[in-house]
Amino acid sequence: MPGLKLKALLSPKSTAATAVTALIDALGNNTCIADASGKPLLGDVSTETSNAVCRAPVLYEGATLGFVIGPSIAATALASLLGHLAARELENRALASEVLHLYREVHLIEQLSEQLAALLSLPAVGESALSQARRLIPATHGSILVMDKADGLRRVASFGDSTGVSGPFALDSRFSAVILERGIGKIVNNYAPDSPVCDSERGLCALIAAPLRAGQHTVGLIALGNAAEGSVYSAADLKLLNTIALQTAAAVENSLLCVEMIAAARDREQLATIQRELDTARTIQHLLVPRAFPPFPGRTDFDLHAQMTSARAVGGDFFDFFLIDEDRLGVVIGDVSGKGIPAALYMAVTSTQIKTTARRNMPPAECLAEVNRFLVRERVSTMFATCFYGLLNLRSGEFHYCNAGHNPPFLLRAERKAAEPVADVGGIPLGLFDGPGYTGSSVNLQPEDTLFLYTDGVPEAQNSAEDDFTAERLLVTLGECFALGCRDLIGRVTREVTAFTGGAPQSDDITMLCVSRSATIDAADVRPAF
Repeated sequence: MPGLKLKALLSPKSTAATAVTALIDALGNNTCIADASGKPLLGDVSTETSNAVCRAPVLYEGATLGFVIGPSIAATALASLLGHLAARELENRALASEVLHLYREVHLIEQLSEQLAALLSLPAVGESALSQARRLIPATHGSILVMDKADGLRRVASFGDSTGVSGPFALDSRFSAVILERGIGKIVNNYAPDSPVCDSERGLCALIAAPLRAGQHTVGLIALGNAAEGSVYSAADLKLLNTIALQTAAAVENSLLCVEMIAAARDREQLATIQRELDTARTIQHLLVPRAFPPFPGRTDFDLHAQMTSARAVGGDFFDFFLIDEDRLGVVIGDVSGKGIPAALYMAVTSTQIKTTARRNMPPAECLAEVNRFLVRERVSTMFATCFYGLLNLRSGEFHYCNAGHNPPFLLRAERKAAEPVADVGGIPLGLFDGPGYTGSSVNLQPEDTLFLYTDGVPEAQNSAEDDFTAERLLVTLGECFALGCRDLIGRVTREVTAFTGGAPQSDDITMLCVSRSATIDAADVRPAF
């Protein structure tokens, strides 16, 4: 039965009541309208004509809403009019209901848009979108899947038993894969249990899904399912879900961008922290090596200069020099494995230990052996250090040295006007293990001879083609510098290395130390080396 009665149609508030009353009056007031039970609603039938009246039914879609009692022609015409008015009234009611439903949908979507705009958490966005979708579209299951750059496809919200790996809308669902691949919404009603598209959605009678599209790319999907028997989804449902998906996609994109911004800010902070650590390491390096030149202004019997150019990534280069007594000068150069603050700290420990041990008047080989035992025994770290330590007798020119895995120095002979490497004699790098010990050697420096010590940052300096400067090229350069003082010699090597690298980034510290005997030496008694 239609949801309409003649009594409601002819109520005083109805627009039809006035027209029908006027029509009855025009018919001579001998016509009556009654409801389906026969109860009079409007008009009356005169006694004179009561035996000659007609009962014309008021029909709408096969249902009898009531009767018009009166003369045959008038009753039939009025009954037809009432049927038409009833149809109009029901259409108006249906239209009003649809408009109200659309208003509610628009209102809910506006609410969803406001809610999503205030959310930055991806799970919160998903839960809010599914909640509104469920209010507008009947569903027993639902899920929102999002494509994450870091984690791939993942579920951010769901209801029903959609959380299982093999349940509805699982991550490996072919139904979900089709939506993501095509970027187009889809409805599936009453599908076969063995449907190749809906393999993981068994038990649902109807499926509907819409892609979450942000700009020209798909960021995920929203999917609903209904397990109620006989349930179906319509094109209107898909249109509504597409609208919800559009709002949700923008919120998902904002949420993902927010996550990326937070990650980027965290990365920037970490990089800033690393840079601060590197700056601290560089400061430690330069504070722990001599910085004032000439270091012994009152001495004219020898010349000495050193330079350390730090790389962007701080290493563990170090150098030092000190007078054991008036006639003996100790020189040290080394390179710690690793970079950053740990290397700088290990360098500080190693350099300090060498200097402390050397001042106990120990030969270079014994000194490095003692330092190695200390580093191994204390196990300062897992790092190690290459080191070259030499002791120069400034009167005799005798130079005793020991090399712990470092680059052998070069000796520039003034008389020969050529450079030659010092014999590589010593032992393993410091701090590795307590090995077989260290062997010392010696060489004699004549007046105006120069000893050039360096770290591997010099021969391994690279140009843009990743070619090394090499020890051979360094030897050639030194062979042209026999007449230069220590400061000028280091400056010449620096210029050659800079010209070779051609502005390529420096990957390691470059450290050089240069010592030479003066041309005139007092021939007084020469104190023994030890």
